[in-house]
Amino acid sequence: MKPLHVAFVWHMHQPYYKDDLTSTYLLPWVRLRSAKDYYKMPALLDAYPSVRATFNLVPSLLAQIEDYGKEESVDLFLNLSTRPASDLSEEERDFALRWMRESPRALRVQQSPRYLELASRALDAQFTTADIRDLQVWFNLAWCDPVWVESDPRLAELKRKDRDFREEDKALLFAAQLERIRSVIPKYRELAERGQAELTFSPYYHPILPLVCHVDSARSANPHIQLPERHFSHREDAERQIELGMGLFERMLGRRPKGMWPSEMAVGESVIGLAEKAKLDWMISDEEVLARSLEGHFNRDEHLYQPKRIAREGGRVSMVFRDSQLSNVIGFDYQRTPSIDAASDLIGRLRRIRDVQGDRDFLAVIALDGENAWEFYPRDGHDFLNALYTELESSSDIITTTVSDFLAEHPAQQQLHHLHTGSWIGASLDTWIGDPEHNIAWDLLAETRDWLDSQSQQRPKDSQQAALAWREILITEGSDWFWWFSRKHDSGMDPIWDNQFRLHLRNVYKLMGARAPARLFQPIIKRGPTPERGVPSTLISPQSKH
Repeated sequence: MKPLHVAFVWHMHQPYYKDDLTSTYLLPWVRLRSAKDYYKMPALLDAYPSVRATFNLVPSLLAQIEDYGKEESVDLFLNLSTRPASDLSEEERDFALRWMRESPRALRVQQSPRYLELASRALDAQFTTADIRDLQVWFNLAWCDPVWVESDPRLAELKRKDRDFREEDKALLFAAQLERIRSVIPKYRELAERGQAELTFSPYYHPILPLVCHVDSARSANPHIQLPERHFSHREDAERQIELGMGLFERMLGRRPKGMWPSEMAVGESVIGLAEKAKLDWMISDEEVLARSLEGHFNRDEHLYQPKRIAREGGRVSMVFRDSQLSNVIGFDYQRTPSIDAASDLIGRLRRIRDVQGDRDFLAVIALDGENAWEFYPRDGHDFLNALYTELESSSDIITTTVSDFLAEHPAQQQLHHLHTGSWIGASLDTWIGDPEHNIAWDLLAETRDWLDSQSQQRPKDSQQAALAWREILITEGSDWFWWFSRKHDSGMDPIWDNQFRLHLRNVYKLMGARAPARLFQPIIKRGPTPERGVPSTLISPQSKH
């Protein structure tokens, strides 16, 4: 019996957190995720030379990782962490206490008795300068990969100490984090050069391509969805997002990507032409999108595990669709299962697919976020991933591959005559449009874009400033803003997301020397914050670069 080919596709993504006008990172997740996940995931493969994987690297993440390595920008949270605790103003202390004390339920908080104690106190409790200093350390140390912490003497000593840190201790921590962030991109390049990984990309700022092309596309899955008042239809922006993303990817990684993970796996007929124009070999989406694309009954065994060929207007692109069941058990279920048992269960599921493969050549695609799931796993997922990779390393009936290598050996034969417009969430686009807050945001984006388009035509001599303003438009087309505007989601920091979205739109007017409309100073989200975290009464500004 033929072996089953399996492609693991790990999606690495962060939205653009930087305010380019002040060179300030308003949220720290690129830095902290680099310390926890972005190096760990490719580095794990060093011990398993027969295991291969695909890593999808979103250009907005790559650009920020590169920028952090230059140390030319301010990270607001890093600035507050590095400054002496005794020097913080009352406003800055309040910000630290509100936003750097994470939920006591988080596993990374529970690893430290001291951090758990600080996180569990009431907001109106008394905090000494020593408390603030310990919080400055632990908020950042808790986000470091636990295996790295164990193996790095500097970090291991900080963890052992647990409390009563000195100001000098912080310098060791942040020096280690900077070393780690500078190692991230070279590690992916190393894996690709030795043929153990394929590297793919998404559009630059992670926009929902069908919505950028035409907001009405949301009605393909939900005919009754409430759309914004203003019509947003800018295929040229979608093309630009792909073009810019490919350019940055090729510059930083030294190779042109063959595959694309459309943001949130959101595809449709409009996206096919974009992929063909970019001369991409393949794209990925979700099995429910495939099910909605086929005529007649969807049979997973017959339809899911063989790539599809899509030909439109003289071009051609292949598509693979992830096994959502296998992907979701990793993303949401195995965190509650002993690591060895979870790995064995996944291997058993794969072998059942092999049993129905017969003499065909199946490709089972397991695709999910490469970072978010692990914070709910013991030891940040190390034990599970090592158990899984150990099984795969010694397996002869399950072979890990990359999507491009599989397609090179087994070109897609089954033609897909229609591609449903939808995403990995319910094969629809409702997560990013349709709620009142969504539609206000889309209207503000459309209004600002129309204004900039008019200004660009009227003031051709200001093309340099206009180019910077157009960049702000592309940033606000990113999916994450609209994800958090959804009434289905609550980050605990939604007002901060709201403010950043409107900040980027205000920057458009600022760059063009005009006053922004009053609406851009008014919150989009009217609902209150979650009980665990209030909202800072005022915004704070960093005092110096670190």
